[in-house]
Amino acid sequence: MAPFKRIIIRLLRKIDDFIDGIKFSMVRVGGRGKKFPIKIATYRGFGSHQSIFLQGRVLVKKSFKKKEDKTRLDQILETYNNFESDEVPNAKLNISVGNNTYQVLSDKEGYFTLDNQLRNSLPKIKDSWYSVDITLVETPWRKMDLTTSTTVLVPPVQAKFGIITDIDDTILHTGVTSPLKWKVIYNTFFKSARRRKVFDEAAAFFNAMHLGSDNRAFNPVFYVSNSPHNLYDMIKEFLKINHLPKGPMLLRDIGIPYRLHPSGYKGHKAGSISRILDTYADMPFILIGDSGEKDTYIYHEVANDYPNRIKAIFIRDVRSPKRVKRIKNFLSTIPDLNIHIFESYRDAASLAAEHGFLNFNQYEKNQLALHRKSPPQSL
Repeated sequence: MAPFKRIIIRLLRKIDDFIDGIKFSMVRVGGRGKKFPIKIATYRGFGSHQSIFLQGRVLVKKSFKKKEDKTRLDQILETYNNFESDEVPNAKLNISVGNNTYQVLSDKEGYFTLDNQLRNSLPKIKDSWYSVDITLVETPWRKMDLTTSTTVLVPPVQAKFGIITDIDDTILHTGVTSPLKWKVIYNTFFKSARRRKVFDEAAAFFNAMHLGSDNRAFNPVFYVSNSPHNLYDMIKEFLKINHLPKGPMLLRDIGIPYRLHPSGYKGHKAGSISRILDTYADMPFILIGDSGEKDTYIYHEVANDYPNRIKAIFIRDVRSPKRVKRIKNFLSTIPDLNIHIFESYRDAASLAAEHGFLNFNQYEKNQLALHRKSPPQSL
């Protein structure tokens, strides 16, 4: 990070801390904190039988009621409510998984993180998802006993490889290449998960990759995106509605950085991918993204940083000739890297089948089954 940018971030953080300090003092003096309804926002985690990575957030619970059949106004209000969050700092939580219990604190933005080696290995179960109990025991204003749960993915031993994919304009139509990103803003604020568009045959492709060429590998799928945590519930619902494989979603914080990243930090997406690769040091991975932003260049750096760990890279063409031309010129300088640019998920499935990553017959069966279910929107 440039020195000037670090100075600006430090200044903004001090201003933000000052404002938060005033708000915090007013809440404490007025005693209003004792009356605030609190919620724990949970995110899916991942790990192994020896380690776990899990995040969540402690927030003031808003009275806004979510509706299934949303009008445009309902959607705008719900999105605003998600972004205009009131965080709860310094909250104490107990997290239990298997025979392990840990205590964590929320930071100034309300986020808490469990990134630990497990004292007691997780027992073997048929499912790949382990239940995690999270109990909020104290806020700065009062003692509590609020418990919720989430899940943590531990890939099965038969997995042949892992899949790390972007979301925006790779699976979910976002419009990130539109001028001034106006389509991103419109889609975010005016469209619910049920009205968002999935790219045609994406679900058939990812489910076939999830099963692998032998239809029983259960290769884990990780969703890594620069979308903010505020959209977590919408994206989770979108993936479920459109029958995409269940997987951890690593999104980012859009606030002022609480801690400055160390020199050499390459951004949220690269950092998240590295965390996944480090967690599963013996597992190769396939990376999937699009040509709309910097996925190709980020994935290339990851492949360089982790030699022999990246089996292939698939880049969806967002139909921008200039961007694809730049990418192809870039790829011509690195002919040894297994990168494929595809226009449709049928093309991607054909390429993946040639490399033995999926069973093309299974892909077509998936597509036929999904077509019968009639997903709400496709593109």
